[in-house]
Amino acid sequence: MRAALLSAPFAIDMVTHQVPQPGPGEVLLRVQAVSICGSDINAYRGVHPRIKPPSILGHELAGEIAAVGEEVDHSLLGALVCAEPNISCGTCRYCRAGLPNVCPSYRVLGESIDLPGGFAEFVAVPARQVYRLPAGISATLGCIVQPLAICYEGVVMRASVQAGERVFVVGAGPIGIGSLMLARLRGARVMVCDLVPERLELARELGAEMTVLADQDVDAAVEDWTFGEGADVAVEAAGGDQTASMSLAQRVTAPRGRIVVMGAFTEKTFPFAIGDLKNKEQTLLGSHGHPGTFAPVLELIEDGLLDAAALVTHRLGLDQSATAFELLDRRLDGVMKVVVNP
Repeated sequence: MRAALLSAPFAIDMVTHQVPQPGPGEVLLRVQAVSICGSDINAYRGVHPRIKPPSILGHELAGEIAAVGEEVDHSLLGALVCAEPNISCGTCRYCRAGLPNVCPSYRVLGESIDLPGGFAEFVAVPARQVYRLPAGISATLGCIVQPLAICYEGVVMRASVQAGERVFVVGAGPIGIGSLMLARLRGARVMVCDLVPERLELARELGAEMTVLADQDVDAAVEDWTFGEGADVAVEAAGGDQTASMSLAQRVTAPRGRIVVMGAFTEKTFPFAIGDLKNKEQTLLGSHGHPGTFAPVLELIEDGLLDAAALVTHRLGLDQSATAFELLDRRLDGVMKVVVNP
């Protein structure tokens, strides 16, 4: 099969790779759509803490079930599905509790050459982790379910955003925009901060009450918006190789407010005002993965309440994968989300 291989930092090569065979409890997907995640870009840049070349990236994916392994219902053949890409042990206390996202053995499709992802014509995934796409939902929208499921975990399950609350979102990339949409569905008022004016324009189109450029006086803008009270919830959705976004999120959060960390940082530690967190009795929440959140996101998309298409700005073929990664790495042509259709 054809596959796009991350052979070295900033190098995506088209290669011929062996078609994976579905093992017991697995299905083989003929990939129809795969989108690029921020963690894929970190791997592309050579700064991801776990993913190193060589690797076939791609964990936001959808496709048609082309074959099934032993112990899998043959009626799944031909179904159009999206897939949860996390691979966990299934037996630890967290997996048994329905929390595979914090399994000590947690891995994700595309992390290594022996666990290839969706930048290929075929990929094998556990059958228990595929979800049929409702009628009218294309594979292109199906591959956006995974990042939106991450947003659902952070905004709904971890931060428990409520109607009437003020939510401040740092970062207007796909996770930030998805968080905005979900917070608005919860009845919250939302302010979004980013460095890119075009992304803030999209945020306003999707319901942000206020937006602010990150190079302005953001603290003052939040103070004005909240009448000096601070945000009830701050969503850190920027991550990367900087530290300013996390400090900002903590500073503008009200006493007794919640700060949820959704961005993927390249470093594990950085300075943080822990004394202010204590004195204000703020709650710091980590959010990772999407345990049990694919189904509610699919329902919201099917009902027309969650606009997955709003995130997709570019669609390219598998042979154009190198271009797709360059678009996102250099933020060219107003890019938000690139979907590759093998």
